[in-house]
Amino acid sequence: MNTLFMLSKILLLTLIAFCVFIQSVNAKKLVIAHRGASGYLPEHTIPGAVMAYSFGADYLELDVVMTKDGHLVVMHDLTLNATTNVEDVFPDKVNNKGKYNVIDFSLNEIKLLKVNERSSRNGKTAAFPSRFPIKSQLFKIPTLEEVIILVKGLSKSFGRNIGLYIELKAPEFHRKHKLDPAKELLSLLYRYGYKEESDAIFIQSFDSATLKSLSFDHKTSIRLIQLIGENNWRLSETDFTFLKSKNGMEEISQYAVGIGPWMNQVVTGIDSSGKVQITDLVANARKHNLLIHPYTFRADRLPSYVSSFEELLQIFFNEVQVDGVFTDFPDLVVDYLKKNPSN
Repeated sequence: MNTLFMLSKILLLTLIAFCVFIQSVNAKKLVIAHRGASGYLPEHTIPGAVMAYSFGADYLELDVVMTKDGHLVVMHDLTLNATTNVEDVFPDKVNNKGKYNVIDFSLNEIKLLKVNERSSRNGKTAAFPSRFPIKSQLFKIPTLEEVIILVKGLSKSFGRNIGLYIELKAPEFHRKHKLDPAKELLSLLYRYGYKEESDAIFIQSFDSATLKSLSFDHKTSIRLIQLIGENNWRLSETDFTFLKSKNGMEEISQYAVGIGPWMNQVVTGIDSSGKVQITDLVANARKHNLLIHPYTFRADRLPSYVSSFEELLQIFFNEVQVDGVFTDFPDLVVDYLKKNPSN
């Protein structure tokens, strides 16, 4: 009897320890390298991904769009104007709006282009003046498959894994052109062994219909994140005003494990007494056990209510207690979390 009691006690303690371990793993604050180490090198480039890995980022954020021949390439915009030399290489492929849509190019044509630091809307000046020189064109547009091969290679060489955090850009737009980026993405990920909820991968999108389809129709076990924008951004037919509500968060919890809100939707400022103004979105998300991964934390573009990047991180990690952040400067966030391990 005593032996059975002791065994039961040991089993119970082991189970408790395991649960505590799982909670500690899940509680880890994630550093998500936004488009690679984009504060230092042009976004969505192989060198930028390597730099993000070397900084110790937990996840590499990748936006994907499709070429006209159905390949997934890593590119934030649906157009090539702001980050490549497309106007020099293919001057005749401009559309009637003065844009060069990725979807109008084959992969072979995309590979002829060079990537530069992001330009401003006028196309002549840098969007972030203190970053990599805008005239330097040293890099190529990678396919998603190339980045996956890179990440797996780095993990093998250095013994540290880095996860993938993939955004499906404008799936509605692609579907209108008879392309299905969600289906192609799942096929590619499954081929490289990304299948389970426990795998180091998230899929995110502003389009709730696409995420619901991934969950309910494709029945994927990969963790899904609902990005939250504003209706006037016209990113999707998704009603973001509804999603930010209590009922909206309940709906999200049926198909996703978390949300990716704009940071201004989480904190609106600091009042005269020094109290951080946290929106209801946080409580609404927590009520349904949703992860909160806000975007985008930039050391060279701070909100008006803080005077330093460290202060911004302190607010979001200490006051709001978010589960991770998207950042162009993953090294700074990694360093902050090392210096503040209680976060």
